[in-house]
Amino acid sequence: MKKITFFLITVLFLVFGSNVLAETYIGGQVSGTWTAAGSPYYVIADMEVPFGSVLTIEPGVEVKFTAHFKFIAHGNLQAVGAPGDSIVMTHSLPYETETWAGLNLLNTEGVSEVAYCVIEWGYAQGPSSEPYSKGGGLHIYNTYAIVHDCRFSDNKADDDGGAIYLFQTDSEVFNNVIVDNFAYDDGGGIYLLECNNPYLGNNFLEDNDADNAGGLYYDYSHGILEGNGIIHNRASSGSGGGLLLDHSSPVIHDNQINVNVSSSSNGTGIYAHHYSSPVITYNELWANNHTAIYLGDHCSPEITNNTIYGNAGYAVKLYLNSNPWGKNNIIMGNNSAFYVPGGCSMTMTYSDIQGGWAGIGNMDRPPYFVDPNAGNFELQPYSPCIDAGDPTSPLDPDGTIVDQGAHYFDQTQPQSITIMDLTLFGAPVVLPPQGGTVWFGLSLTNSSTIYYNLYDGWYNLQQPDMQIIPLVLREDLYMPPGGSAARTLYITISGISMPGTYTVTAYTGEHPNIIESWSSFEFEKAAGGDGSQTGGTATFFDGEVEETFALKGTVVPEATELLGHFPEPFNPQASINFNLATPEKVHLEVYNVAGQKVMTLLDRSMQPGFHSETFDGSQMASGLYIYRLQAGAYTATGKMVLMK
Repeated sequence: MKKITFFLITVLFLVFGSNVLAETYIGGQVSGTWTAAGSPYYVIADMEVPFGSVLTIEPGVEVKFTAHFKFIAHGNLQAVGAPGDSIVMTHSLPYETETWAGLNLLNTEGVSEVAYCVIEWGYAQGPSSEPYSKGGGLHIYNTYAIVHDCRFSDNKADDDGGAIYLFQTDSEVFNNVIVDNFAYDDGGGIYLLECNNPYLGNNFLEDNDADNAGGLYYDYSHGILEGNGIIHNRASSGSGGGLLLDHSSPVIHDNQINVNVSSSSNGTGIYAHHYSSPVITYNELWANNHTAIYLGDHCSPEITNNTIYGNAGYAVKLYLNSNPWGKNNIIMGNNSAFYVPGGCSMTMTYSDIQGGWAGIGNMDRPPYFVDPNAGNFELQPYSPCIDAGDPTSPLDPDGTIVDQGAHYFDQTQPQSITIMDLTLFGAPVVLPPQGGTVWFGLSLTNSSTIYYNLYDGWYNLQQPDMQIIPLVLREDLYMPPGGSAARTLYITISGISMPGTYTVTAYTGEHPNIIESWSSFEFEKAAGGDGSQTGGTATFFDGEVEETFALKGTVVPEATELLGHFPEPFNPQASINFNLATPEKVHLEVYNVAGQKVMTLLDRSMQPGFHSETFDGSQMASGLYIYRLQAGAYTATGKMVLMK
């Protein structure tokens, strides 16, 4: 066959006398610079960047192969497009049966870069013994290359690596979209063979297909696999729908390995065998159609801070002397947690595991994800998995104890407050001496449409003698941004409860010391019966649970005494407090410094107990005021300062 060494033909067409369109025909040995002005470039024969040469392809260039021709680079290749202005490598005809032979970087000189390229309809065709049967879109052989921000689609290989094949290279492959590629053998998306330290980061692999390893196949390879989406790939006749490892131990970190499919029941998410011991950390493995992680034949990886949820088989299945260990995982909602046959062991600690598992710090509790059905495995603020990891592990980025699962909850993010409001129905309410029920409404509103609020809610009942009865405490309630809630509540007071004014107060905040919002209302129980000092009951319904509480009887002080006022100084109200040891006619009056009476607070008979009356100085001038208490033969005075 006659060897084509070089040719390049450019044909110019003048259209409407103003616009110039170029068509450039290429084949054989190529170098120099391809520009958008010369695009499209039609490939009409196999072409090669020879040793000692450099080919630069600029943004906006289209490279169209007219038949099944190879693109080989032995020299240096710089195919660098730009965001929104990609380089396109495709077949010239828009038919699925029309393909080209893919881009092959073979022992390339220097560091080649392939960036912002669309590589589609490549076909690595030939016997499996031939290198050209591998890497339908891109084949990197014993070459260091940087491949980023590209799209690989509709490529296929007769052997391995439907989209990309890497052999003996530590190349960097990141920020690429790799979809709808196919390998007749293994590695529908990417296949790696004898790669010591490659970096594969932030790639998105979806709907790729192969006999084994629909997404990626690591064969005697290591390196870092980080931040990738490995979604809905398929191992059509074997294992490893997402990822398969053979004699390989990469770091597998912060990936989403979800909704993959394999025909074998072993290892749909990750299938590892033959002395593979990767480090598996901070990954999601969700909704894979069989076992999430399979470890067979002397595999002992670390499995730490992963969320393994909703897989149709086991979360982790072991075989033949495999002994993994790990901590800080959430393993929930799978068909089963673990399969551990004889000769294997599973050491797991500080993890949330369905059905429970022996190990320090393990628990079996709902993790409370944000929306697991939609694949959102962030933790809700009230999740028990927050700060539940191994306290000796490195702290989370917010400086707190490590959380369980793949996603930590940021406890430094701002919170809003939940505003409380109580509304008494039918006010004013006066219950008869035999007691009765008071109905009221509760509304809760988040003060922010941006931030959530995690809060406690609690209720107190103040009796007529001022004693406080705690009713209900609800802790770790969650109010989403912009959220609100409303419900109807009631409290029932028994007939033997003391008569007088009752106050119901509801609070939100951090019980008991931090009050963010509160609201209250009063109702009365009429006198009668024997309810003055013997206690009684209150039944409270908070919209969820009904509970009955014992009310305290009146505490009778040993002596009648003026207790003073609060606060000091005050503006505009002050509470004047006193004890009564016996039933008495009580006078409580307030005077100014000129001796003029400005207000009568009490002039009636009162029962023994603690009492508090409010002086409202809203209409008074700032200054010193004197209050005088007379209860039977007891008389006392006090001074208070109004400061506006």
